[in-house]
Amino acid sequence: MGEYMAKLETLFPILNTPASSTLARAAAAAPLHSTGCLTEYRPIAARSIVGKTNSRRGLPFTHTINPYRGCEFACRYCYARYTHEFLEIRNSDEFEHKIYLKENAAWLLNQDLARLKRGTEIALGTATDPYQPLDRRQRVTRSLLEVFAGKSGFGLGIVTKSTLIVGTSTCSRRSPPVTS
Repeated sequence: MGEYMAKLETLFPILNTPASSTLARAAAAAPLHSTGCLTEYRPIAARSIVGKTNSRRGLPFTHTINPYRGCEFACRYCYARYTHEFLEIRNSDEFEHKIYLKENAAWLLNQDLARLKRGTEIALGTATDPYQPLDRRQRVTRSLLEVFAGKSGFGLGIVTKSTLIVGTSTCSRRSPPVTS
């Protein structure tokens, strides 16, 4: 009987899987916020919105902000696809089909900036594009820029390939019509 009991572990391999990380459990439990064209959008709680870079490449910034996890632009050359592994999502195609938006991003940024010293250089959108199509409705990036507008002493750079950055103003900046 004992030799049969020892083999039960291989009959039920799911019992031998390691426990999920806190971040992966939060992602798995995140409610479906909305759907786009084959894309799911889910809110995810974050403890911080600003991350510190650890690079020896002489980057012009020391901190980063990524308001989303995953990116709907689906650039095949994107180095950030591995970030979904932290959510225990191994299929690289899910990087563009499961987008997580960080909840309370503006509030988190206020908290994080209070801990950073003046002169800190921050890059917005280093692992995912901050102006994804979802930002048209959610305005997470807009809320972050509003926080920066009320602060001074921080350098900010934005990395995006989206045209949404042009349409972020609340007022129209159209030129008057040309008459001949």
